[in-house]
Amino acid sequence: MEQNRFFDRLTTLLGDSAGVSIYPCIDDLVENGMQLSCFSPSDQIPNRQDVTQYLAAWCRDVHISEDACRTWLCDYAVSTLASLSKSSASRIRHSTKSNVKYIYQSERPFICGRENNAFRAACGKRCPVYNEMGIKAEKAAADSLAEMEQRHAAVAPITAVPSGKEVFREQFLAAKQLVLQEVSKGTKQTVILALLKQQGMKTRTGRDWTYATLNHEIRKIKLDA
Repeated sequence: MEQNRFFDRLTTLLGDSAGVSIYPCIDDLVENGMQLSCFSPSDQIPNRQDVTQYLAAWCRDVHISEDACRTWLCDYAVSTLASLSKSSASRIRHSTKSNVKYIYQSERPFICGRENNAFRAACGKRCPVYNEMGIKAEKAAADSLAEMEQRHAAVAPITAVPSGKEVFREQFLAAKQLVLQEVSKGTKQTVILALLKQQGMKTRTGRDWTYATLNHEIRKIKLDA
């Protein structure tokens, strides 16, 4: 099986540490690729770049060299991730090389997302870094929210007003503008949702924002773009 070839190459690269370094989510992605059948029509489906950066961040986290990661990941992306885009093999290789370079030169940590990982990949509490990933995720979310608060400190929060279609429309447009700005910066949806709630922003019907509503609006923004 093609995916097994990539798994075998990883175990060779990691040597004795392969048993504890290849986490369940990585095993699943390498063995099976990203299973689109796990997503519903309303879900935001990760793209090839998302998977590539995730695997590159893991490679760096388990001390696989940049050269080894680039060689392995380029072959994996062309073979396994090509179905996620319409790009040619040469374009996929070029994009993968750029993503590996970006990850290895950045300070971006590997945070798997545990059971809520974006790829619906396998996860379990027996994973050797399960607890560590939970701590990392909480810290990253707190840091991102603090950064957002500083960035929007000068923006007065929207106060509650009597209901009315025009009032709700104005509130929604303000909220949509904030979402658009944060999406363009790559801000995670969990942080955007926390920011919307913190500032008292409402949906077009005057209701509180939920993850499903935010996900729906982000999909519309991307379609419009």
